[in-house]
Amino acid sequence: MNENEKRLMDFNEDVINKLYDTAIAIRNENHDNPNNKTLFSSVDQGMATVEAAMHIAYILTELKDKVLVVNLDSSSTENIESYIHSKAKPNLFTTLSTSMFLSEAINQSKYEKLDIIHVEDMTENDLMEKFSQYNVLSKLSPLKSYYHHIFLIGPEFQSMENYGAILELADSAVTVISSKKNDRHELNHYLQKINLFNVKSFGILRKAD
Repeated sequence: MNENEKRLMDFNEDVINKLYDTAIAIRNENHDNPNNKTLFSSVDQGMATVEAAMHIAYILTELKDKVLVVNLDSSSTENIESYIHSKAKPNLFTTLSTSMFLSEAINQSKYEKLDIIHVEDMTENDLMEKFSQYNVLSKLSPLKSYYHHIFLIGPEFQSMENYGAILELADSAVTVISSKKNDRHELNHYLQKINLFNVKSFGILRKAD
């Protein structure tokens, strides 16, 4: 039994079933819409967001699909690396400063069909400036030629003033919440924002507290 299988056993059966169902829903959507990019995000559950994204990515690799994870939350890099052990240095914008091709920033993980790109640590203002300067959306789209799925891991919604810049990159979204306590106002605000940007929702995953 590998490390990710052991971690899956830490979830209760209902959560495991929901993760699997979400993985299949994403797989079916990407079959019908090959350009789909899926954002994993939350209002204030950054660690749980990483857990959900990485487990769903693992499920899809077990189904022989290739997955690219683009981590847009520098505070989650260490947590993501605890799953994939790529030892990749954050290099998204470092790469785009010298190349037109985001593919050159891709790093392999310890899983054959799972690759990663990490964003560098920077302020929100700097991040917004880089998104605009390098037109990240146009650089992401060609990568679908190499992968069945592109997952974007977004920062916590409450941590960013201009979350629209993140949502502009996505076609669909998985939202992660706590199973016990959530700020309903902030959650509704975020879900309305998803709708405003015409991002298809794959529903809500409740963190197993």
